[in-house]
Amino acid sequence: MTASLIIVALLAIALLWLLLGGRGDAPEPTARRRADDAIDHAELEQAERDVQEAPDEESVKDWGPGASKPPIA
Repeated sequence: MTASLIIVALLAIALLWLLLGGRGDAPEPTARRRADDAIDHAELEQAERDVQEAPDEESVKDWGPGASKPPIA
């Protein structure tokens, strides 16, 4: 009787943990940023201009806000 009561209590605790735990501060998987972080629109617009003005496809292979320029070969 007490063993089944302990099991039911553990299952209830596990259920509450799953339901109330949530994903409060989980990062977005693609951006590696928090959902409530501010977006630097000036940096984003500059990155878009860099891509549009690029002489070829290879020069903007790794582009975007926060991306570093590739080393000169």
